[in-house]
Amino acid sequence: MFLLPKGNPLFENLAATKLKLPEVMTKLSSGAFTGYASFIFQSSTTILVFESGKLVSTLLETQKGERQNGFEALSSLAELMVTANSGTMNVYKLSKDLTMCIHALLQGEILYKAQELKLIDIKTLLEKIKNDHMNGCLRIYTEDRSAIIFYKDGNPLGFFHDGSHDIETSSSESQKIAGMPGAKIDLYSTQGAEELMGTDLLKVANIQSIWETCVTRHHSDNAKISKEREERDQKTVSTKRAELEEQFKSIVVEYIGKAGRGIVDKEISDQGGNACLVDTAGSTKLLAAVDRSAKLLISGSSNKQMMEKLTDLITAAKADF
Repeated sequence: MFLLPKGNPLFENLAATKLKLPEVMTKLSSGAFTGYASFIFQSSTTILVFESGKLVSTLLETQKGERQNGFEALSSLAELMVTANSGTMNVYKLSKDLTMCIHALLQGEILYKAQELKLIDIKTLLEKIKNDHMNGCLRIYTEDRSAIIFYKDGNPLGFFHDGSHDIETSSSESQKIAGMPGAKIDLYSTQGAEELMGTDLLKVANIQSIWETCVTRHHSDNAKISKEREERDQKTVSTKRAELEEQFKSIVVEYIGKAGRGIVDKEISDQGGNACLVDTAGSTKLLAAVDRSAKLLISGSSNKQMMEKLTDLITAAKADF
């Protein structure tokens, strides 16, 4: 995303994920705002350009350079505001002329794209911009430097370069970049401010509906994720209980023999299932019942050893659940 002149900051570094897009739009449109709002997230940046309260341009650009415009960009922005972990919103007030140039930079008609400056007759190009009374901007750049010249009716409004916060009157930085090896240019043109005033995306896109759709989908997705997580947890717990039950039976069979498995099955069933193994009251009753049955089949010392092992097993299992 190109750096943009900040102009007069109205808001900076607001937490975008705590805002509601319809409320933001209402505030900017009802205040006859002219300028742009930027929403910066980890994955993308969205620019909304306003002209006297009318939303004349939207652009979302991802970190990979993929772009969305119009309704698609607004829908993606709403989704990010609802779902992202973090993000910031900035709002900058600009003059009508400069706002028109921002529109050109973001979505204007591309007349030249990545043209090597050494192959361009720059004097002839500048004369054409003036003679055609062009509205737009000329971007001059290298791999790590860039400058933008904004035009209205063919006349330069000013200069903006990486690192500056506003339009400057000096062309020295632009001239430096133009003289660097490998310098290229992009040239964008757009309609005049009066024509742009006729466009208002807020009258075409139902922001409230877009927002509610994103919120509903997010809640539905969260509910689905929560249900799937709960089902996974239940399955894990069920598996662990079954393994614990088998360990419990193995100890009893070790001391009593095959009859021990039947004893454990009956007592666990009487307690309502193997959940009793990790329930304090249930495990106490289970151990007492197994102890009573075992005393009829094995000697006191063997029974004592078995019950100690069973008690240690249950104690360790409870800590793991």
